[in-house]
Amino acid sequence: MPLIDLEPTFGKKQQSLQQWNPIFFIRHGIGSSHKPFINLEEFLKVTFRQCKTNNRSYDWKDSVLLNGARLAKQVLDTNTDRPVILIGHSMGGLLCRVANVALTDPSGFVSLAKSLGPRLTYRNVDVLDVVALQLVLPKNPVTAIITLATPNSGAMLAGQLSGIPYLLKTALNLFPPTNLQSVADLTSSRLFRFLQNFSVNTRTLSISGSQGNRFARASGQLTVWADKAGLKMEMPNDLIVEDRSVDLQYSILPSEILHHGKSPYKHARCYMDCVEVAHTNIYEKQNVRDLIVDFLQRC
Repeated sequence: MPLIDLEPTFGKKQQSLQQWNPIFFIRHGIGSSHKPFINLEEFLKVTFRQCKTNNRSYDWKDSVLLNGARLAKQVLDTNTDRPVILIGHSMGGLLCRVANVALTDPSGFVSLAKSLGPRLTYRNVDVLDVVALQLVLPKNPVTAIITLATPNSGAMLAGQLSGIPYLLKTALNLFPPTNLQSVADLTSSRLFRFLQNFSVNTRTLSISGSQGNRFARASGQLTVWADKAGLKMEMPNDLIVEDRSVDLQYSILPSEILHHGKSPYKHARCYMDCVEVAHTNIYEKQNVRDLIVDFLQRC
């Protein structure tokens, strides 16, 4: 792994592996569950001896907005004085961002969900579910967010990747993905149009670097649909996707983290040539875990 220096962004290490007592909320991505993350959970427990973990499955078919609000409620329900760290893989990283916004400004979050949510095509039932959670300010703000191979600046948004939007639209029209709300968040700008109304100061580390086709298994297997329709649909390699979708610095819409907020932020590509690690197992790689620990000791 190339040496990635986090000190200029996050400062010197200050947390003891033996004494620091955070609680880690770990959330998976689309089509997955908590099970693939048990090894990461155990690694964190061994590394930070006093920590606690919260690694749960959730209904990934629901909207990211609703699942992020549910994660915020789960943080509140712990009623903890421990430092709260949110860790998300792929779409799970977006859940963490939504939860952080909801915990930073709960009244503003709920108010905007009611007023803007339906205009962004979020279902009324989702908005009502968000309101019913009765979100409030936590004891302490979220300490840090770690996103792993997360489409932070948008996955397959119109105009973001040349030539892809037309193919995407054609494939979706021919073979609609059963109107999954999570897929709608990953293939439109609505979630990012919601998030751009907020500002946070939470230190954030985005880790990426993967091989092949990020969307071959996620978002309804668009390439399979295209083949059935007689279309030859090749997705961009991850050199493009990582730089233009994962890194917030290339966001096509202002973000709550970098543009409106004052969050210390670093995008770290662990595999520069994108051939040594797959999107689905980035959290299993030791150099990725080493980077996570390096970052956490600077919180």
